[in-house]
Amino acid sequence: MTGFVFSGLLAFAVDAGLLVVLTHWAGMSPFLARVPSIALSMLAGWLSNRRLTFRVPGPPGPIEFLRYAMASGTGVAVNYAVFSALLLAWPALLPVAALVAASGAAAGFSYAGYRWFAFRR
Repeated sequence: MTGFVFSGLLAFAVDAGLLVVLTHWAGMSPFLARVPSIALSMLAGWLSNRRLTFRVPGPPGPIEFLRYAMASGTGVAVNYAVFSALLLAWPALLPVAALVAASGAAAGFSYAGYRWFAFRR
């Protein structure tokens, strides 16, 4: 479980960092900025989870990433839905604050998909 927590924090840091850069520095809408921030955080999470959480032997491959992306689908949908709902309900809320709540809400869905689909043995 420690590996999952670390991997989740790493993916969150990538997601939040890119979200801040794109919204604050590039002036992008937080709803649009989540698209690349989710994509990059998914890549970071995949590489970290495969090594630290599930200890997958051998090099990473495209089929494994595809399974990971498919398993991430529910977690990403929950994450984006909570993120969007919070920002629409409270427009003054900082996007990063909405991201914290959304990531917490989606964590269980993500772990289940990774454990029983992406990295099942």
